[in-house]
Amino acid sequence: MIVKKVIYSPASAEIVNQYNNRPSKDHNFWSEEVVKALRKEMRDHYIHEQKHLCCYCGIPEPSIHGLDWDVEHIAPKAKHPEFMFTEANLAVVCKECNGHKGSKNVFAGARPADYPTTADAYLVVHPHFDEWSDHLLRDHLTYAAFTAKGRWTIEKCRLNRFDERVIGIRYPISDTRFEKTVRQLLDRQLTLQEVADIIEPLVRAASLIATRRPTD
Repeated sequence: MIVKKVIYSPASAEIVNQYNNRPSKDHNFWSEEVVKALRKEMRDHYIHEQKHLCCYCGIPEPSIHGLDWDVEHIAPKAKHPEFMFTEANLAVVCKECNGHKGSKNVFAGARPADYPTTADAYLVVHPHFDEWSDHLLRDHLTYAAFTAKGRWTIEKCRLNRFDERVIGIRYPISDTRFEKTVRQLLDRQLTLQEVADIIEPLVRAASLIATRRPTD
């Protein structure tokens, strides 16, 4: 869980205040040259605060440059430009998790007027309000969920993409029995490759059933 939110430098705070005082907000402002130093300030802070771990998959990445990390808006800036610089809406994320999560809705209820500050307001495991390990289990590159939030995060961020690659399939693992089976196999002290060898035919069969057309 993120403990310390970013504290903007005086120059960055001025940019943020000017943006927040606009009568209308536009997420395209994020890409403006004037925000470049501010984006780096956010990224550097949360890389350090998150101990070089992606806020969703939890995979460590030792680098600090922008080719590996994105500044993450938990409530996506395209849908919620009013929260674009809200400190509790920011984290760092790996490129793949960011791409898969995209602009998906993260709020459990109706669109809020103010940024919610309680964990139950979110569908996603929120890096500022949730303890990651309360919702998700990771064994090497295999994930399982303890809660509905954990399942949402696994599905929407495609955390099972790592197992898809080990198994060698080219479509998403989406069958809900996958997590239960993986947990049972891990309890037997099997290696990830042994899990992959056992799970591969089950995943293939489940995926074929799920995608088969009624007329087949």
